[in-house]
Amino acid sequence: MRIRNKVIGFSFFVVAFALWGLFFTLFKGTSLELFPAKAFEIYTLTDHEAQGFSTSEVSVTDSLIDAEVNIRSGKAFPFAGFGFNLMSQNGLPTGHMDLSKFDSLELDVSTMRMNFIGLRLLTDDPQYSQKGLYLSYRPLETQVPVGRTFGSAKAAIADFKTTEWWLAGMGLEKDDGLTYLYRAMLLEVFNGQGTLRGIPDGIQVKSVRLWGENHDFKKGMYFGLGFLVLLFVCFVYRAFRKPKDRDALDHQMGKVARLLKETDKSLAEIAIEVGEKKVSCLERNFRKVYKIAPLEYRRKND
Repeated sequence: MRIRNKVIGFSFFVVAFALWGLFFTLFKGTSLELFPAKAFEIYTLTDHEAQGFSTSEVSVTDSLIDAEVNIRSGKAFPFAGFGFNLMSQNGLPTGHMDLSKFDSLELDVSTMRMNFIGLRLLTDDPQYSQKGLYLSYRPLETQVPVGRTFGSAKAAIADFKTTEWWLAGMGLEKDDGLTYLYRAMLLEVFNGQGTLRGIPDGIQVKSVRLWGENHDFKKGMYFGLGFLVLLFVCFVYRAFRKPKDRDALDHQMGKVARLLKETDKSLAEIAIEVGEKKVSCLERNFRKVYKIAPLEYRRKND
């Protein structure tokens, strides 16, 4: 292979690998902004349906969700805050949201007094959930630490676990490990552990975003990388393989020509006798020296 062709070939692969790395970096992840995009309905969350008496007053601006909460003793599990309706986007119903493609949830959040906030995903359990009955939806919860000043609070989706009170209410003795993340309905932000009851508190949020890996894209990119590497290996082999010495090639093909004229041996037998591994290589080299196919040479010299 000529030097010019080698340079062009290497330049092509350098550009191809660079473009692969660029596209992989830019598109390997996927994200969904819940706020401040404001595509999803934000609602006030209290424990009234759980026979509690906690209160929440939520105000929403273009850049801030401010929930003033007061946690009071109730019959069940006291909570208050706000939530996102994941089944309605831009005022239109969209059906269940598939959260299985996301890996984590990140909030830019601060609080007045509490040191933790609770995060809850409510999914539509095909067996236990009843339409319109809030307490029948499967609640997956986790807690994240927060501070008095705004900062990033992250939670892995894998850390969200079904609550014990819901399992007990459905007659399940232990966590069945099911989540139904592909049937997500609501995402809620509320008071965390250690909140003081009867004392006003607050949760302020500047942004909420879901992050995930674009698994289908990555699979396709890895397949493309494998194919690109295979092409590069073939190019390097062709570019740097040592051509057979011409004198040795002439001598070898001369022996082939003699065997073709003087014997009835097949090409496969001749290839073995002259030390050529493949018949196709023998034919190619014979054409290179004699400008004719071996069998045609035999017919002309019978």
